[in-house]
Amino acid sequence: MAPYRLAVSVIAYNRSPLLDLCLKSLDKAMQNLRYPVYLVVQDPSEQDEKVIKKYNHLLTKVFITESMDRNVEDLINLNRITAWRIALIDEENDYVVCLEDDVEISPDFFSFTEQVITQNSQLKSFRGINYGSFETQSGVGSYSRVRYGLHGPASLISKRTFKSFNTKKLLRLNGLIPWDSWVEPITKKGFMATSNTARYKDNGINGTHASIEQNKEYFNKLTESFEYGVSHPMTGVHFKSIQHTWRSDCVAYQERDLLRYTAMSVATRVFQLLKLVQRLPLLRVLKQKNDF
Repeated sequence: MAPYRLAVSVIAYNRSPLLDLCLKSLDKAMQNLRYPVYLVVQDPSEQDEKVIKKYNHLLTKVFITESMDRNVEDLINLNRITAWRIALIDEENDYVVCLEDDVEISPDFFSFTEQVITQNSQLKSFRGINYGSFETQSGVGSYSRVRYGLHGPASLISKRTFKSFNTKKLLRLNGLIPWDSWVEPITKKGFMATSNTARYKDNGINGTHASIEQNKEYFNKLTESFEYGVSHPMTGVHFKSIQHTWRSDCVAYQERDLLRYTAMSVATRVFQLLKLVQRLPLLRVLKQKNDF
């Protein structure tokens, strides 16, 4: 029995065909494992309910969020924080894998996860796991330690990491700062153990904020890495530092850089809040609307 409690949260956005594929891959990866799976579904349709019933054997609890009059970014923040909070605080797990409904995960997903946690859980700088990669030929069972934010479609954090995010303050901002921008300065003060080959495939081709050209490059590289990993069996999990081309600021973790990244974290937060001050009239309108 593992010396920690691991759970999975899936965030669904009324996209039943994608949710079906996601839960199918999760069911396959789970095999004989019994990790709790929590589904946070926004405004579920009848088709969503059919998919939920289909995977009733897999799902531990289902939570429904309602969009009401919230703006899109506020809803995205709310659903993400709810998925973290339920697993880590309400249900008292130590780690949570958070998946969006447009991903399919690899069959070895949990074997990889378990071994990465075992190898890194005692390190104070360990913030979590990112499962995306553009790389191939780097060892299917290997991972790097990278200063970076969270991969939105598929990532893991610990309870300690979640508590450092101060999500109550983020929710009060009504979506004016996206959750991934909010947490990135915090995770960069440590490292994300990052799979050197992708352990998820992203089916949400229209679900990102990037341009068509950026989308095409992202999906092609991610899929290529994912398919390479699936076609090459993992023989073991080990640390192997490589240069990730995910983004230019995706850099290898060096402990000596802590002071610099701590200063950058403070500067980034100050910059975010200063930009927010310029938008205070909008924030007041949103707050009055929600209070009403």
